[in-house]
Amino acid sequence: MSGKLVPLFEKPHDRPTAYDGLLGWSAEWKCYLDPEGKPVPLDDIISLDATETEVVVRKGDTLSKIANQHHCAVDDIVKLNGIANPALIYPGQRLRIPAPYYTYDEPVQEPDTSPEPCLLSFTFFDLIEKPLAGLKVKIVSALGDVYESVTDDMGKIKDYLLKAESQIQVFVSSAAGKVKEVASFTPMPGKMDIILTSPKVRVKGKSVALEGTPGYLDRNKHEVYTISEGRNSQGKPVVQVNHVCPNNYDLSLGKNFIYWNEIIAASERSGFIPQSIAAVINAEAAKHKGGIWNPDSVCLSSERIKAEKARRRELGLPTDDVAFYKSSAAGMTQFLNGTWMDETLREGTFLYEKAKASGLVAFMPKQDSSGEVVTELSGRPVLETKFQVSLDLWKSSKELKREGYLDGGTPYPPKATYALKTWLDKRFVAEYAIMAAVDYGVHNLEALEKAGYRIAALDDAEKAKLIYLTHHLGLTDTIRFIKGTITEEAAKRLLIAQVGAGKAKEYAEINNRSYSAGHREWLLSFIDDYIKVHNFICPEKIKELNIKEVETIKIIKKVVN
Repeated sequence: MSGKLVPLFEKPHDRPTAYDGLLGWSAEWKCYLDPEGKPVPLDDIISLDATETEVVVRKGDTLSKIANQHHCAVDDIVKLNGIANPALIYPGQRLRIPAPYYTYDEPVQEPDTSPEPCLLSFTFFDLIEKPLAGLKVKIVSALGDVYESVTDDMGKIKDYLLKAESQIQVFVSSAAGKVKEVASFTPMPGKMDIILTSPKVRVKGKSVALEGTPGYLDRNKHEVYTISEGRNSQGKPVVQVNHVCPNNYDLSLGKNFIYWNEIIAASERSGFIPQSIAAVINAEAAKHKGGIWNPDSVCLSSERIKAEKARRRELGLPTDDVAFYKSSAAGMTQFLNGTWMDETLREGTFLYEKAKASGLVAFMPKQDSSGEVVTELSGRPVLETKFQVSLDLWKSSKELKREGYLDGGTPYPPKATYALKTWLDKRFVAEYAIMAAVDYGVHNLEALEKAGYRIAALDDAEKAKLIYLTHHLGLTDTIRFIKGTITEEAAKRLLIAQVGAGKAKEYAEINNRSYSAGHREWLLSFIDDYIKVHNFICPEKIKELNIKEVETIKIIKKVVN
């Protein structure tokens, strides 16, 4: 913290005297939201405007196998190619594959039009990330509900079941009885953890005669987020709060201080301020209790798991091994199997550099869909970057996808080789996940700039929101989102995949019965509520740096105009 001394006593004294005071900054509280049902990158919807593709039949292929690999029906391939006898296909035969289509369960009945509930779980911490006990709290909803409580020894109050998508205000009372609003947000349906952090810490104790030479408090190293007592270099008795702020980066990560080195390295690599990177990671990452980013997360489908466990219990079967996945997204930054391998094979990325150093990527002859080497006019083979899936087998990104190595909608694709599975598991290493997310974000912003969007007009806080948008939708669909050209049918599929058929219909109903407008509102609201750069700035620097939290829709207008 700052070296500025704040007196705990009005005048010197010659006997032990109790003290009780607040140390910290005159700054706003920080509010971190962690919804259970946050947006998930999806494997199934690769492109919202998919077009036909073509494959070459290989030895051992059947129409059923090809249909499964390309997420379509055998009958569709038969009709599209005019196949008289589905049993008679041959190696080298070229088959047109229909554009993938997606079906989702429609609601059995009309959904209730009243707002869905949200289970809110609050935890309050002080400046040094210790629970705030005995704090008076008042929760007020826009619907008129008012709840008052006092935090327990863990800084928690009872959970409240409130209506989702209705603004919630949080107030606390100071020791002097002054009431202050410390947070305001609109919760999503489902369970949500809310962590609120005070800019101050309460110090209590009794003054005692100090031993030791002057300055030992300054010389010794102290663990972050602790309080130390001793004598400074002037010999004065000091109660010292050991905080990461101030620092050369004006960065505050709270309990995620354990990822400090990774965030700073990613900032130096990309040129983005570390606060923007931390805000994106915080929105992407699942959390452990207390808000610590979870590097080992996967996208499980809780509804399917719950149903299957119930079925197995009825049959007297074990339930420990039940796992269903929403998608193949995995790790702290939720990379899909395909995107992870795309970034691995894109020259210049952190993943490419690491894989190359391990001998896992190399330039190899390019092959066409029939397996023949592609050559230049001179006869020299065309080279492309490939990944070593086994001892003598190398595959490009397109080949990995086309041949089913990454299929299955799971972080652990069944057809992946040992080498490929081991590399995909690097998503669970924080350094790899964070660096890859930043490289991917920079690449997408550069692509948007080349497409004619004014990315250079944005500051890093604004860019953070577009980085999240492109990671969630992919580059092509981000451009469609910016243009507002995602079709009604495509938006319906996408929204149902994220929030379920019933909830998707509700979003459409409140947006003039438009799924396109409903999907837009859902995604924009999430980005604005959860990409909060201010949460990662040192409290005393927030006003000085004057970084604005701009709505995503205004950022989109800014890059278009």
